[in-house]
Amino acid sequence: MFFTLKKEKFTAWYKNYTLKDWRFWYKTLFVVLMTFIVLFSYIQLFVNMSSVVKQINDLNLSSDIASDKLKEVLDNLNLSKSIQERLIFYKTSDGLLHAGYQPFEQFIQMSSFFTLISNLLILIWMYVALFKPLNEGKKGILNKRTSIIFAAYITVTFLLYNLILRITVSEIANNFMSHFVNEMFHTVAPIFFIGYVLFGVKWEKGTAFNFKELSTTWVFGILGLCSYGAYAIIRGLLKVAGGTPGSSQQAFPYPFLQVTELNVKMGAIELPGIVLFLIFMIVIASICIGFTSLYNFIIIKNANKGAKKGVNNEK
Repeated sequence: MFFTLKKEKFTAWYKNYTLKDWRFWYKTLFVVLMTFIVLFSYIQLFVNMSSVVKQINDLNLSSDIASDKLKEVLDNLNLSKSIQERLIFYKTSDGLLHAGYQPFEQFIQMSSFFTLISNLLILIWMYVALFKPLNEGKKGILNKRTSIIFAAYITVTFLLYNLILRITVSEIANNFMSHFVNEMFHTVAPIFFIGYVLFGVKWEKGTAFNFKELSTTWVFGILGLCSYGAYAIIRGLLKVAGGTPGSSQQAFPYPFLQVTELNVKMGAIELPGIVLFLIFMIVIASICIGFTSLYNFIIIKNANKGAKKGVNNEK
């Protein structure tokens, strides 16, 4: 099993390191920081939503308030579109309009972003690598195929956000922590993880994939992406069937998943949702195939270089 840690191995895991081993400090810093970032993201969501709900309910709005007037009230509170979409309203027996939200649904919605999923995958990888350093590049979730696929997934997150989605994001709260968390998820963590997989793991000579093994890695990688795409689309379709607008982030996490919309705008791009979806599937699959191949090549070069260095040291 990938995550099995026998008691004796767990209690003696630190014997695999020395205080001078940069890999130990690198992985420890990554695990501590990213664990904080993930937990903070969820906690911040619930705290912000609870605060907004209280703020609205303190206004004691009449249940007869017109929808346009309610929209004006929400806009005056400087609530972003995404926050407004998360709110639910119902009439109370005392004639007031009560605001609320669904914490569990918001947890599921936030967990539906590929950004968070890919970052959770690399965080799990780092946790296992921290406690099982001798398995790096060899066994379980740390084996070469899984490591390369995870690196390709976080590359997708990095490239799509920084090259395409960054210009479309306008609802990040204008404060240090929100920008810090956003950059950690989309830029810093991807670079640090990819860097460690390529240059931190002690790859051994002979770990090279032949074409058949490499193509199998492509298949596994694309199947993972297709599984995410199927989940996001099915969930979105169910939300749309329940009355959620297809253009809402509550239905589809990303604009290119809005398959129900006739026109989807992403920056200067405006296409039918299904067309945009197919284009992005090709682009994402190409990124996955291209970077798994590139990372495999770099790992082979590093493994051969390390083996050559070891031979020279023996001489």
